Amino acid sequence: MQDCSLTYIPQRLHSFGKDIVNQFNIGEELYYRCNIEECTKPYQKLSKLYDISHNRNFSDSESFPKEDVLFDIRIHNTREIIPDKHINVSIIKSLSDNHTFERNFESVDDSSVIVYIKLIHNPLPCMFSHCVFEISINDIVISDENFATTLGKDNKLNKNLRRDIRQELTSIIYSNIVDSNSETEIITDL
Repeated sequence: MQDCSLTYIPQRLHSFGKDIVNQFNIGEELYYRCNIEECTKPYQKLSKLYDISHNRNFSDSESFPKEDVLFDIRIHNTREIIPDKHINVSIIKSLSDNHTFERNFESVDDSSVIVYIKLIHNPLPCMFSHCVFEISINDIVISDENFATTLGKDNKLNKNLRRDIRQELTSIIYSNIVDSNSETEIITDL
């Protein structure tokens, strides 16, 4: 992996030379950048169900604070922090025996359609803590290139499947919302 060239990104977030850590912990926090109205139920409004990006804290909020998710890590940007965004803090509440989150389920409408959701550590050059929920349908990973034909809104057959994926994502976390004063208020145990 290439090194981070953005001078404002702290060295602790640079990924060069660091190993991927695909094991997670119960109680580990995931940070999701969102608009304030989306923070209570972050997955319910997702229009594209692929590359659902978060930052993780490796169960160490001092070394990997939630505010890191607000860094603008695009190479040709003009700002350090993405403005007008809030942070949803989700806490992992269940994992498989190998300390990963992997879940699969059948479509209610068609039992031959199998959905697989996996949380993976996916470091970017300037964001070591970056991770994503990867979604597959019948062993095809959903991406920008194939979303329209697999889960897109034009595919009416998958309306319920999109809903089920959102609900499954919600089921793995305790969801909190962080207000503008950086205090955490527990909203619900989803």
